[in-house]
Amino acid sequence: MFNVIQRSVGPASLSLLTFKVYAAPKKDSPPKNSMKFDELSLYAVPEGQSKYVEESRSLLEESISQLQHYCEPYTSWCQETAMTISKMHLLDFFQDLVLLVLLALLDSFWLEVQK
Repeated sequence: MFNVIQRSVGPASLSLLTFKVYAAPKKDSPPKNSMKFDELSLYAVPEGQSKYVEESRSLLEESISQLQHYCEPYTSWCQETAMTISKMHLLDFFQDLVLLVLLALLDSFWLEVQK
């Protein structure tokens, strides 16, 4: 359909590569069913019959699906356990933080009283 000529400046290994692309229609083949740009519609239904065909699963996909199905109770248990442990550690952290802040306030209050 189009001949493309590419000219580049610098080696291809550089990430910053500048190039120009020139495109021209082939002289051999005449355009088939060409439409003007103004005739194209975004909302038009394409011509011809089209229908969705779902391909059957391959053996690998079926094996992975069965493995996921068999492992689902164990993975969900692991996720729940990990969330419980992380929540417990988070609660312990906040309890320790509150205790440290209270001790710091009590210490500063005690120092003020001692003066």
